[in-house]
Amino acid sequence: MLEVFLDPCTVNSRKVLAGLALLGTKYEYHFIDYFAGGQKSDEFKKLNPSATVPAARDGDLVLTESNAILQYAADLEGGHAAYPKDLKKRANVNRWLLWEASVWFPSCYTYLVEYVVKPLLNASPDKSVIDAAAPRWNELAGILDDRLSKNKWLTGDEVSIADIAVAACMHLHAATKLPLDHHPYLKQWIAKVEQLPCWRETQDGVDEKLLPDSIAARCLNGKADPVNVRASFNYTKDVGEKLTELYFYKSEAAKDIHEPGDAPHEMLVRDGWHRARSFSVDTEGFSLHHFPSTYENWDDDATVAKGFYPEVVELIKKTQGAKRVLVFDHTIRSKNNADKKLTQETSTSQRTPVTLVHCDYTAESGPLRVQQLLGDEAKDLLSRRVAFFNVWKPIRRTIEEHPLAMCDVTSSPPKDFFKLHLRYRERNGENYVMRHSNAHQWWYFPKMTPAQAILLKTFDSETDGRARFVGHSAFLDPNTPEGAPLRESVEIRTIAFF
Repeated sequence: MLEVFLDPCTVNSRKVLAGLALLGTKYEYHFIDYFAGGQKSDEFKKLNPSATVPAARDGDLVLTESNAILQYAADLEGGHAAYPKDLKKRANVNRWLLWEASVWFPSCYTYLVEYVVKPLLNASPDKSVIDAAAPRWNELAGILDDRLSKNKWLTGDEVSIADIAVAACMHLHAATKLPLDHHPYLKQWIAKVEQLPCWRETQDGVDEKLLPDSIAARCLNGKADPVNVRASFNYTKDVGEKLTELYFYKSEAAKDIHEPGDAPHEMLVRDGWHRARSFSVDTEGFSLHHFPSTYENWDDDATVAKGFYPEVVELIKKTQGAKRVLVFDHTIRSKNNADKKLTQETSTSQRTPVTLVHCDYTAESGPLRVQQLLGDEAKDLLSRRVAFFNVWKPIRRTIEEHPLAMCDVTSSPPKDFFKLHLRYRERNGENYVMRHSNAHQWWYFPKMTPAQAILLKTFDSETDGRARFVGHSAFLDPNTPEGAPLRESVEIRTIAFF
């Protein structure tokens, strides 16, 4: 499989990600932190001595130029219309790829440095630099404008990798104040590019790094104002000395037990998009991340483990700084599982959304799970910090019903949690459920897409005041439109070792 090494925020990295998405190329993603200088590390320079991103590797082949990566990827599966086999059509695409790399990229890059990079470094744009660069930029933009006055896309009636390459240079055209009003056909064309699925799913990675306020400004759900709702949450009554239990098999012992979820309360659920960048697993207990994936076969558990788990490992390492990550379980929640009961004993990786306020582990069950999974290694690993993270991600489409909500840990002290005893045929387990409090603050991200993921911290061995357990639940959203498709999501359970 093709491996790509990049930081999604850079022009040429974004070009590669959007191009690979357009081509439908499957790849293994390796994050290289551009602003931290990851491309200059000794390890990366063994791959690319030029110390630039992106880079790609396929067996013994290494490519270090973004356009070459897309050209190669287009032919991996026998060819693609976005890079035609016809010699004349292909030469036309190549022409624009070379033009982009030689003259268009450096011209646009001047605007990017002055209006985006400098402000990030607390410096001011230099207007004299822009004034000097403007005539050449307008000359080049005029070439594109003339071309696009005659063609729907750069090379004809079909979008090609040339469109992606040229658009990547101006992917922050509003923030970089490119004078597009002087070039109406170019302006119309970039608007069409921005509606391509491959472009939209790679925008967040750019905004997250280069436009730190843009996610808040756009709310990512197409609305200017937060979409707060009131909804019912299934809390659990604390019945004192009597245990709260769930049986996952038929047993006489299950008669007259106290089951969870018997204390529904209506709560305000706040739209979290306006402060999406500020949530932290160590403070509120959850965080939101840009996490697109090319993986699609969600109905096959074996291939989920082989094809998707490595991407999750990279996400946890990148965002949490873990030295080692173990992915040990996953659950697919989809329309195919809508009628399954929470306590169904079989096919536990395929379930319906859980509308119970809970946290997956307790102070005791977390370490026990490490021992169960890692045996002789556990004692040494548990001598250092260990944390459990769930990675929750929409699959196939935007979430329109039963979204996930999180109870802010800053509003839910440890006394609000108590144990739910899980009875399986071969073993017992523990979760936390929660007693209701009017102080609880709930958050959700309406209309999440498959390009995003939520990290939930469900256990942390550190007791230094950071968040350790986050309560969460699916809920019935009163804004769900009639006939909305049922929620489809994946939840990956991981253990991070530090």
